[in-house]
Amino acid sequence: MDRPECDKIIDEIHRLLFEGSAPLGNEITRELVRYTVPFLKSDRGELLPAGTGTLVRFQGAPYILTAAHVWELNLAEADRIVIPLRDDGQNRYSISPNQITPVGPAAPPEWTEWGPDIRLLRLPPETIGGIEAAGRPFFNLSMKKERFIDCGFEFRMLAGAPALRGEFTAKRAFPELQGMLVRQVTGPFLSLVWHRSDFDYIDLDIDTSMPDVAPRFGGVSGGGLWKIFVYKGPDGRFESFKVLEGVAFFQMPQESGGLVVRCHGPQSIGKAVCYLLN
Repeated sequence: MDRPECDKIIDEIHRLLFEGSAPLGNEITRELVRYTVPFLKSDRGELLPAGTGTLVRFQGAPYILTAAHVWELNLAEADRIVIPLRDDGQNRYSISPNQITPVGPAAPPEWTEWGPDIRLLRLPPETIGGIEAAGRPFFNLSMKKERFIDCGFEFRMLAGAPALRGEFTAKRAFPELQGMLVRQVTGPFLSLVWHRSDFDYIDLDIDTSMPDVAPRFGGVSGGGLWKIFVYKGPDGRFESFKVLEGVAFFQMPQESGGLVVRCHGPQSIGKAVCYLLN
């Protein structure tokens, strides 16, 4: 495809993603939210926000990929773990922490911006029928992640459930899932920001002045960072190709008033998967 034709397609993609009602952007957000689950922990009958996770599969087994501190500090000691599956709050997946097998690197001596802070939570396969029946798919970590696209537009979204955006009272708990456009703080997205030991890190600049973005990101820990390619398919319709690229686990305030959210990157996800193989 020649450059002028490609530029025209990219301009059209950009308009559908970000301008006006942004139909394509809204469609992609809905798709990402289907993989994303907000955690609630039951504490003496009260439901409290406890972080975010991403439904994934590896070699056919179901897991939730999240931040290690979400498991260690919130979920492991809960009476029950509750995951709302629909916006009405009526359809929920509930499980005892004792039924979950956490897999991944050991917790650090203290929770800092370097982690390692990533964990895979294995779900009993016989318990997930309600998740799939609610239209919640599991992203396949075993599939090939690369695809040649002649002309397309690449961007990132962070999916999570900011506690400030939900409604939590003694009798009601309604977390609100969001897909948030992000940009990298340091360097191009084609190269990762930090490497430390066997783990990698991506820092995201979050503009909290945007109308749909929470001013603080408590509750987003464990949420997935997605790399998305949008392109025009053979039938002329726009399609998207999505790769789960990272896991959010730490936030740092900026002097400008925004936030930097630190995520483990694809190398760290691969390192967590290695614990499954061991």
